[in-house]
Amino acid sequence: MLLARGAFAQSYDARWIGGYAGSSGNPDYGGNKTLFQPGNSTYSVSEPHTMYLGGGMAVITDEQDSILAYTNGWQLNNAAHLPMLNGDGLNPSSLLNSSTGLARSFCNLFLPWPGHPDSIVLVHNVPDAVWPGTNAFHAAQLYYSVVVRGLDGGTLAGVSSKNNVLLQEPLIAGGLGAVKHANGRDWWVLTHRMESNEFVFFLLTPEGFQGPWYQAIGSHINGSGPGATFSMQGDRLAYGQYASGLDILDFDRCTGLLSNARNTAFSDGAFYRMAQFSPDGAKLYVPGGIYLYQLLLEDNGDVISMDTVAFYDGFYDDHPLFATYFAYPMLARDGRIYISTGNSTRYMHVVNDPDLPGTVCDVQQHGHHRITWTFNSIPYRPNYLLGPVPGSECDSLGLSTGGLEPYPVGAARVHPNPSQGSFGIAYSGQPASGELTVLDAAGRIVYHHRLSAWSTLHRVELPPVAPGLYHCRLTWGAKAATVRAVITE
Repeated sequence: MLLARGAFAQSYDARWIGGYAGSSGNPDYGGNKTLFQPGNSTYSVSEPHTMYLGGGMAVITDEQDSILAYTNGWQLNNAAHLPMLNGDGLNPSSLLNSSTGLARSFCNLFLPWPGHPDSIVLVHNVPDAVWPGTNAFHAAQLYYSVVVRGLDGGTLAGVSSKNNVLLQEPLIAGGLGAVKHANGRDWWVLTHRMESNEFVFFLLTPEGFQGPWYQAIGSHINGSGPGATFSMQGDRLAYGQYASGLDILDFDRCTGLLSNARNTAFSDGAFYRMAQFSPDGAKLYVPGGIYLYQLLLEDNGDVISMDTVAFYDGFYDDHPLFATYFAYPMLARDGRIYISTGNSTRYMHVVNDPDLPGTVCDVQQHGHHRITWTFNSIPYRPNYLLGPVPGSECDSLGLSTGGLEPYPVGAARVHPNPSQGSFGIAYSGQPASGELTVLDAAGRIVYHHRLSAWSTLHRVELPPVAPGLYHCRLTWGAKAATVRAVITE
């Protein structure tokens, strides 16, 4: 029961924070919050806060889907949108602006600390030095800080330990990545050495960080801030930048070793540093400024084809300087991929069905309105739901043995309930795609939809139906969950 509750409760990514501090008095420049919750379709609201949030932001939520902590690389804020106890002065560097924080994306990464239920670890770095003979910034060290719930003596989190140096050597600024170890508990964390093809790995365990371990593989990377994306299954890594193109590598969650590096170059030079796997791991979405590419992958990870699934439609937000290009993508808990615009705009693009090949994946350009101006505030989202690799030599914690199920179905819930036919269903994420069927009292199907692997939220819009009791059945192969929805006039 504890395992089932834990699997269902692990949200950590239910709200994304963005926008500016709003000090100008213009509401368009205030903060915003994007919510992924069962009671509503994914939506954004104004959320006043005191922090400028650009590309270097990160956020984590608690088991009740409430904000626990967020940062812009300079300070940490708590759930009350106030500076956290001992939360200022992150990333000591003369090149970091204390009023705007980090502009470089994916320099901050939140992870729950295994074995420490009240503690969150922030892994972070900052562009704080210039590589000799170039204008390329790099990080001189990799840090971690520890956030503890209730440290203020009440309900709010505070920082118990700050700017601990994990590694001191020239590193890429940004490009941090994380994925669960094959034991289903610990976390692999990666960074990359500057001007090299060498990855650096650490392992976060209940005892703290182990490592570093080094591996030379793939393309030579310089200081142009790449993005690191693991597939939701944890078996592949996409890593690249403008100059080197995009590497796709296999990853062993047990040993922490990469293998089989394949590089895809983009002749137009438009690759925007970050790519995102589809939930099923068989497609890779690569934003290229005015293009959005979809790479179709073989079972072994080789690229079968590259399709342009969207071309910038010329839309801009109030001014030609604020074009809505394709920039940073991230898969959300509703099974959709959201893509920032590369400029400070009030929109994100949305890929509604990223598991589908070609243009049927349904790219909605500027399809999500974020209420206030936001500069690339897409938080890094590792797969918090990923469990152990059953039967592997590293499956040593009993999470998939002794009759325990690493991905229990648990109970689904409907909200609002009753409704007039528009409601959300929350459920436990599963490693395979599923189906949702809604039936009336006579057993007739009134709604049917595919559920993406790893998603935990689906929005239902029923066609006009009679008031009454409806049965919602969610299935993943032999697994199933049922919940009732009451429809009123």
